[in-house]
This record gives sequence, structure tokens and C-alpha cells, in this order.
Amino acid sequence: MRWLTFGLMVLFVLAAASACSGEYAVAIRDSLLAKPNWSVVVDTLVAKYNAQVFTYGSSIWEIETVLTEFQPDYLCIVIRGSEATPSFVADAWQLSRSLDADIYGDVIWGIVTGFNAEDALRLVSGSRTLRVKTVLGGTMCCDPTHYPQAIATDEGTYGHYKIKHLDGTVEERWDGPTDRTEWLVSCINADTIDMFVTSGHARHNEWQLHYPDAGEEGYFRSSLGQVYGDPYSGDDIDINSVNPKIYFGLGNCLIGQILNKGSMPVCWIHTGGAYLYTGYVVTEGADSYQHGGTKAFFALQGHYTWPEAFFLANQNIIFDIENSTPGTSPGDRDGSVLYGDPAFDARVSEQGVYDPLLYTEDISIVPGPTSDTVTVTITMNIDGKPGFTGKWGYRHPTVLLPERMHDIVVQYTDAYEAVVTDNFVLLYVWKQGDPDLLAGETRKVIFTAKREAIAGLTTEGRRRPPIVLKNPPNPFTPQSRITYELAEAGHISVRIYDLRGRLVRQFPTTFRREGLHRQTWDLRDAHGAKVQAGIYFCELAGNGSRAAVKLVILR
Repeated sequence: MRWLTFGLMVLFVLAAASACSGEYAVAIRDSLLAKPNWSVVVDTLVAKYNAQVFTYGSSIWEIETVLTEFQPDYLCIVIRGSEATPSFVADAWQLSRSLDADIYGDVIWGIVTGFNAEDALRLVSGSRTLRVKTVLGGTMCCDPTHYPQAIATDEGTYGHYKIKHLDGTVEERWDGPTDRTEWLVSCINADTIDMFVTSGHARHNEWQLHYPDAGEEGYFRSSLGQVYGDPYSGDDIDINSVNPKIYFGLGNCLIGQILNKGSMPVCWIHTGGAYLYTGYVVTEGADSYQHGGTKAFFALQGHYTWPEAFFLANQNIIFDIENSTPGTSPGDRDGSVLYGDPAFDARVSEQGVYDPLLYTEDISIVPGPTSDTVTVTITMNIDGKPGFTGKWGYRHPTVLLPERMHDIVVQYTDAYEAVVTDNFVLLYVWKQGDPDLLAGETRKVIFTAKREAIAGLTTEGRRRPPIVLKNPPNPFTPQSRITYELAEAGHISVRIYDLRGRLVRQFPTTFRREGLHRQTWDLRDAHGAKVQAGIYFCELAGNGSRAAVKLVILR
């Protein structure tokens, strides 16, 4: 009987999992949409996300009003590379903050482009997931201990590098080549790198490997769609890699600019396998801020997707500029760009052993007769400074909300200040001169709000189903949580089954209040062994009702 029940559930879950968890908008110039090779890019996004398409003539600001009415969660701007000028990037940032009355960002956005339309189509086709397991650093600032495995090479000291292994151990070595050009190119061309991080002097079409002077090392350059290594001596070496990866110009000037078809972004997309490319379109300096925050929310204090981390980092810039936060004077509020699908689920892999996140986030939602009560809590995992600690350090804890909220009234916070918008919460809990917050310490904000309807829930005033399961991130990871909502309090049991209906793991039956809850599964069975890759089902039972959701595990 249980197998028959799951057989019925699979059809529902598969249909739900194919859609984006949020409203998705596509913006494109009307003249570009008229070209068949570019219109297929838009058609692919519409089919994948049930996206709404918005066209403009000469300025992207022409669609501000209709975007404000639509209130998208994601905005994908499809343009030719030649149109992605620094001024266009600044307009996109400012437009993304103009869709409601507050000063903060309203939509997670990215630019889909490439050397040609075929590149743009590749960015939006196929899988929507990337698990970053192996990181290659052209800089020691890539923080190798926060990833499953990594090679971090030193841009300032010849021969120096670190190797981070899956078991958590780190080797520090001094036997590397004086010129790293061929070594880095060969690592990328081996198609085993999920993320490549660079820092140092750069322009739109080159990266200088050594810092601060060029010394005895070469360059990475780009020309007419091709990215390549130019060693200190010897022939150029083309970079031709097809595995999807993130390119992160962590500390490079201008490396996000597209001035022509020889610029780095279009070339990395064309021959380097970059599905997400992040770089500055302005000069990077001592007070640059955006990329340190992106790294923090991706790997140091959160395991958000890359586009989500990029979005959250910018909210920290806005907060610190608005409040003149001590220690900051960022000048790159509108100076960085993300090329790629803003809904691309690229995040740190669960494999291996790596440094713990600075804190754990928790969101609790208790329904009320007119408004719901929402509690957002952070709990420190280690001693640390959850705030601005340098251009590449930690940022203020900032938590994406599971759905949009309105009519917000803050009831309590033990933070210095809490910013609660319709789509995120920022807690200002540490400032320059404060001691570390200690492991186990918490900070929270409690507020009331009205929520927009989510999948499986009815609108306000109608009866909600007894148990509503939200689709978890798939592939499922130990950092992912199964989120469910109870219409009324009761004892709830959570069980995991394999594809054949056999019980894999049963969690203790627990009394839960009405509202939103989360259950974490560490991907281990009842005997403590890691489960194999495959399809599993999570079943919740209680109050005379059952619900199930599919979990996809990759290894």
C-alpha cells in the first residue's frame, strides 16, 4: 500500500520540482527578441520557469512599472555582450531596488549573454544545479578550508600553494612552479574544477598572475571568444573546458567589463565553461565590498546559491552606506556584475570535511488570525565576528525569507538593529570594537507579517491543509532542510524511504506547534551509514494526515 501511495506522489512532486520556486521575469530588448537565435533563449527560460517576458526598446527602465506590478523573485536580463556596459550594469542594480518603497534589493538578478546566442542558450539549458566540490585559486584569498577540496596558489610568493583535501587536512607546500600559468591552465582544462578564483591586477581582457608586479609569471588573456594562458616564456596555451563552473574575479579591477568580443566574460563563457561569471566593472580597491560579501554568504557564513549570495552581499553594502557603519566606505555598490541564470542552484557541495559555517539560521512562522508571527534566529557555531571585518571578511547575518511578506511590524530584537523587508532579514549584531560573539550565542528578531500564498497553501481566510510540504532543494544535501507547515499543533513523525518503499530512517515523533518547521537529514540511515545516491521520499504523518516529498541524492 505504501508503494502505491508513493507511486501517486511521484507524479505530483516531479511536476512541482520542474518549476522555479518563485516568480521569474525575463527582460530583453524587443529588437533582440525578434532574432530567432535569441528568441529561443527566451523560449527556453519560459518553458523552464514559466517565466514572464518583458520587452523594452532603448532603456531597461521602460519596464520598471510592469516589473513593479509583477514583483518577480528572479530577473534574467538577456542581452548581447556588447550591451552589457558598466552603465547598463549600474542601471540594472538600481532597477532591481526600485520595485517597492524601501532602499534595498527587490529581486535576484543576472545577465545571460555570451560570445554568441548559442553561448547564452547553453547557460539556460540543461541542469539547474552545480555542486562546488573542487576550487582552484589563483589567489590565497579563495579560503580553501571552506570548501570540500581546493588548490590555493599564491600570487605574491613564488612556488607557494596549499592543498585542501576531502578529509579536512591542509598541506602547505613551496615546490610549485615559479610561473603558474601552465599549471593553472592544465587544471582548468582537466574539467575537474567547479570554481576558479582570481585576484590582482586585471583589465577587461587580461589577468596578471603575479602581484603587485608581473615578475616572472604570465597572464591569462582573452581574444575573439578564446581565453588562454600567456606564460612568462613559451607559447600561448588555450583554455578549452566544458564542465560548468563559477568564475570569480574576487579582487580584480574591471574583469567583469564587456567592451568587445575579446573581453574576459564572453570568452570564459565561450571556451572556459563559465556558467556563472562574477567580476567588477569598476576599479577594485581597498574599500571594495561586494565580492567579500558574496564569498561570505556562499561559503563562510551561509551556503546560499551563488546568485543568492551575490544578492545578499549587496544588501549589506546598502545597509552600511545608509548607516555609515564604522569601518566601511564601499564604492562598488553598483560596480559588480553576475553573468548567468539568477535561479541557477550553484552551491557548496556537501562532500568532504570543511570549516563550519559561522552561524546557523532558523526561521519559525506561527500563523495568526490576521497576521503571522515570524522569528528569525542566528546561533553562533564558532566564536566570531558576524559583521564587517574587512573587505573580504564576514558580513552582517542576512537571511532570505521563504516567501514574500508585507505589513511587517517588528515586535522584538536583541540586535543593534534589524532590517526586515519583504524578502530578507538583516541583523546588525556586531560592530567594530566589539568582542567576538561566542559559540552558542543567539540573536533574533520577531515580527508580524502577512505572507503571500505559497505552493500548497490557500489564501488568507481559507482553511489550510493539515500538512504542507514545500519542495526541498534537489539534489538534496546535508545543508538542505525539509520545510513543512502545520495547520494545527500535534505529534509529527518523519520517515525516510527508498525508491522501493523500504524504511531508511525514522526520526523521533515530536510535538510541534502550528506553523512552519524544518527537519534536517544528514543523509545517513538508521545505522549511521551514508545512504547511496538515488531517489528517496520523506513522509510526514500526524493529525490524521500524511504528506510526502521526493529527495534526489547525488554522490
